[in-house]
Amino acid sequence: MIASGVVMASLVAMPVELMVHTGVGTVSSVLFGGMLVVLGLVTWFTPAQHVITGSLAGFLGLGALVLSNLGGLVVGTLLALVGGGLAFAWRPVARPPRRGARRDRSGA
Repeated sequence: MIASGVVMASLVAMPVELMVHTGVGTVSSVLFGGMLVVLGLVTWFTPAQHVITGSLAGFLGLGALVLSNLGGLVVGTLLALVGGGLAFAWRPVARPPRRGARRDRSGA
């Protein structure tokens, strides 16, 4: 998801004044790219939210295909769909306890 956001936003890197003059395609590319990067970071740091962030990334990827210059020349959309699908299907597992770290449960 982070890679798709970087691809979408980097393809339209230009000054803001020129970006506004070129139209909705460039502004939406930056917005979709920024949202995908944020969703990727949220997935990374809070894995319990993987279903929500994966779903939103898929929807943003499809929306970017229509609104932002074919979704970063289709590469950004494909990366968003793959990243969103992987995040949606991901099952975080708990880490097993360490061997040498025994706790004294007697309360003393």
